[in-house]
Amino acid sequence: MNELEAQVAASEAARQMDSNTLTTLRQALAYAQNILGTVREPMLVLDETLHIRTASRAFYRTFGVCPEETEGRFVYDLGNGQWNIPALRRLLEDVINAGRDFEDFEVIHEFPQLGRRVMLINARKLWTEGSDPALVLMAIEDITERKRLHDELVRSNEDLQRFAYVAAHDLRTPLNAALNLSQLLQRTVQAKLDGREQEMLRISVGNLERLSALINDILTFAEMGNAPQQRRLIALEEPVQFALANLKHHIDTNGAIVHVARPLPEVRTDRTQMVMVFQNLVGNALKYRREEAPVIRIEAVREGSEWRISVTDNGQGFEAEHASAIFEPFKRLHGRDIRGSGIGLATCKRIVERSGGRIWAESVAGVGSTFHFTLPAEEG
Repeated sequence: MNELEAQVAASEAARQMDSNTLTTLRQALAYAQNILGTVREPMLVLDETLHIRTASRAFYRTFGVCPEETEGRFVYDLGNGQWNIPALRRLLEDVINAGRDFEDFEVIHEFPQLGRRVMLINARKLWTEGSDPALVLMAIEDITERKRLHDELVRSNEDLQRFAYVAAHDLRTPLNAALNLSQLLQRTVQAKLDGREQEMLRISVGNLERLSALINDILTFAEMGNAPQQRRLIALEEPVQFALANLKHHIDTNGAIVHVARPLPEVRTDRTQMVMVFQNLVGNALKYRREEAPVIRIEAVREGSEWRISVTDNGQGFEAEHASAIFEPFKRLHGRDIRGSGIGLATCKRIVERSGGRIWAESVAGVGSTFHFTLPAEEG
């Protein structure tokens, strides 16, 4: 093959390669456009100057616009400037310049043709070949209805809590009066009553005591959602010792052994409320005991930016399927055989979450339980 023939062959190969590359690019473009046309959420593809390359069908349908008035336009000039938000501008520029994706940026705006809407925006930089200009995929989700339902649920829950608090508060005074009178009657006339009458009086006093404890627990639970927390740096040893002192009679009565793995850390939390958490968890270990003497262990382990505190017992335990439900108000797994209101663990959950942590339980029925909760670690 002479030199001319070689040049012709090379030129033909180059044309074939260009043709194959063009075909591949067209297929990739069609593939991407088909994806954009299928997804249900509005999406935009932006170039490195944040002008719109293309948009999904859902975008045109949702916002009532057409490609002619969308493609090639600066994203901040769309509609009535609904995306021209300084914080959003910074986020999108970070995507272009630093490849830093973002999720769930909330926009509340009066959109043309739509009215007031709540939108969540996600954006990420698309991979491009070599020196090709950067592209950004911007996804928009309308969460107006979800937000409305959530707000209604929150308001309903707050109204229910206020009602429970007011009702319990108003009932406490007459109930305490009735309980005190019944206890006085039991002490003064019990010797004059026959066995059946004494049993009736005992049941009456017991029911009033349980109702009084329930109302006090409801008030405590409601207050924990609104009472300001006096957060300060404390050693967890303090609330643990306060809780054990409050439970000393029950610990001694049950012959319980309580191990505290020292040292416990210093955390920033409300001391009084943390006493309630330990008192509830240790109290439950005593309440739901088995035949052998209760053995309870309290320890703390550092895990990243938080402390995990655990209270372990050798009590009755429960089935794993109930691990989440036991933190719901009034949820009791052991029926009425063991006294309690079913609000103690719900109160613990509320306190821990307000302190920036979370709480969960692990258990094996007939073997024992471990209740874990976390608190943010104090850096330095």
